[in-house]
Amino acid sequence: MQKSVQKSKPKLPMKEQLTRGLTVAGLLIIIAALFFLSTFYRTSLFVFLLILVMTLPVFSYLVGRYSFQKLTVTLTSSTAFSLPGQKVLMKILLQNDSIFPLPDCHVSYTVTSSYYPCDRLFSVVMPSYARETLPIEIPLVFHHIGCYQVRLHDFEIYDYLHLFRFHKKLTNALEIKIYPQDADFPHFEPSSYGEGFDEYEETHQKGNTSSNVTDIREYQPGDRLQKIHWKLSAKIDNLMVKENESTSSNQFTILTELYLPSPTADTLDESLKNAYNLSRSMLSAGQSHFFTYFCAGSSEFESTLITNRDQLEEAFSQCLYQRPYPEEDLGLTTYTRASLAGGIILHASHKGVNDVIS
Repeated sequence: MQKSVQKSKPKLPMKEQLTRGLTVAGLLIIIAALFFLSTFYRTSLFVFLLILVMTLPVFSYLVGRYSFQKLTVTLTSSTAFSLPGQKVLMKILLQNDSIFPLPDCHVSYTVTSSYYPCDRLFSVVMPSYARETLPIEIPLVFHHIGCYQVRLHDFEIYDYLHLFRFHKKLTNALEIKIYPQDADFPHFEPSSYGEGFDEYEETHQKGNTSSNVTDIREYQPGDRLQKIHWKLSAKIDNLMVKENESTSSNQFTILTELYLPSPTADTLDESLKNAYNLSRSMLSAGQSHFFTYFCAGSSEFESTLITNRDQLEEAFSQCLYQRPYPEEDLGLTTYTRASLAGGIILHASHKGVNDVIS
């Protein structure tokens, strides 16, 4: 059984208080009845039963305390990486090394993320069998991209009479990283970025990293409008298109916006999805690049050179630990004002990918 409660100072729930009260009341009634019978009839049987009932709480406490010391709780998951909307099985393992079973064990845990903080505390009630390890599987479904930390919070048991509670803090934790769905991002063409200049000599201006114009030809259906040489086309009254040499030597930077105006918005998911899939497309095309994002906590940029898939996975994984910001295009604005190194900036946001010449 699983339920959700709010984080607060540990206290006995109302149901447990009622159960304890009824148990105490029942014991007092039985003790009073046995005391009356042993006094009235003066038989050893009632005296024995009276002593037995009076020692039951002590026995229950000692067994509960001993068993509690023999219990260990561990946490595992079916996978450390998943996709939005897919089920991840979290498993809580309760190992009992004692010879006494316990019917009422409580384990609480939290699920948090740097992107989507949560203060909810979840509770699982499970039994413990003698000298056995009981696994409890809990399905988790994450709908947003991010790194989620699942932490065991508290562990407590009750004795057989439900009079005593044994409690301790737990430190077990695991991480589950949710990556973007693989999307068919358009094949990366370096010549598609940093274009739009009208004169050959403009490609040599400071800060301009567009590829050099090597030839001019007539327009063909499917050519990008940015490649049209408008001045020459106007002179000869025919659309002419610029041919550019490869821009593989240019410095490309994917600037990922960690913009999240509210926990329910999809802006952060879209930004991460666009940046991740663009980076994969660039690697497929053999184009190295920088994966960059703005760290709101330290007010600094984190930038990693990406030349293979492992470096991309590591850089993207580190990005999932950052804190998002509510200001739209904060990363691009700060990057521009900082006058960082030149090159072609591929600005990945929830609106798509736009190239910016720095």
